[in-house]
Amino acid sequence: MTIPKVSVIKQGLLEVLQDGRPRLLRETVPELANRFQLSPEDLAVRHASGALKFENLVRWARQHLKDDGAISIPDRGMVQITDVGRRLVNAGGDFIELPQPSLAFSSEVQQGIPPVPPEEALDAAVESLATELRADVLERVKQVTPQQFERLVVDLLLAMGYGFDESSGHVTRYTGDGGIDGLVHEDKLGLSSIYVQAKRYTEQNVGRPEVQQFLGALTGAGAVKGVFITSAGFSRDAREFATRLQNQKVVLIDGPQLARLMVEHGVGVATVKTIAIQHVDSDYFDAGWNQA
Repeated sequence: MTIPKVSVIKQGLLEVLQDGRPRLLRETVPELANRFQLSPEDLAVRHASGALKFENLVRWARQHLKDDGAISIPDRGMVQITDVGRRLVNAGGDFIELPQPSLAFSSEVQQGIPPVPPEEALDAAVESLATELRADVLERVKQVTPQQFERLVVDLLLAMGYGFDESSGHVTRYTGDGGIDGLVHEDKLGLSSIYVQAKRYTEQNVGRPEVQQFLGALTGAGAVKGVFITSAGFSRDAREFATRLQNQKVVLIDGPQLARLMVEHGVGVATVKTIAIQHVDSDYFDAGWNQA
């Protein structure tokens, strides 16, 4: 199941607290995760800022409910439902999904609380920048020479962790290569190697005959695995052919996937700015300080 929005988490949090007991907020996180049937993979998702997404959204739900008077903070890090919260739960909870905000939740707008947590807005901004960057990278990739493209794909495989060191990958000679453009040795003795075919196309898709030719080159080299990378795309027949292979494994990487991997592994891109994201320590402020 996908991670729910803050509005849905608010309703779930009130229902978890409806027995009236004060609870540590962190104790409600696994209960809410179980209520929403979230998987360990869902719970491991992070915002672009690095914060765990679901836990962060639970904290935002807590803040909204506190500001609306639906929950109180009896002690540091703790939450407890109020009479306002009980009335909202008893009303059935549909108030959260009404087109217009109810009286209980209208204070969010009045107090300037953003309807979308800043972390989610940051995620959207980062994804927008990443989408634009991937498009720019792919455009530049299509402008390099075929020989430069072959070097690029070998560099990418090394950056992804294939090969035992930076010298373990190389481009084959440009003529008479037998359909093999690059080679990455996964161990120092060369007992396991990845064979590479690279096609720098601008528009033309790679078809099944070219994948079959690459398979023949692998067979001739006694290889069992290869990577076919293109700056364009693959035809449906080419993909189906590669999928049906039994004794050999050929991975097909098209232009968009190539650009994504280059950005992800820092090939052909550089960091121009790093932003440190900080959060208010709500647990620190919630209970105040004991007076001497």
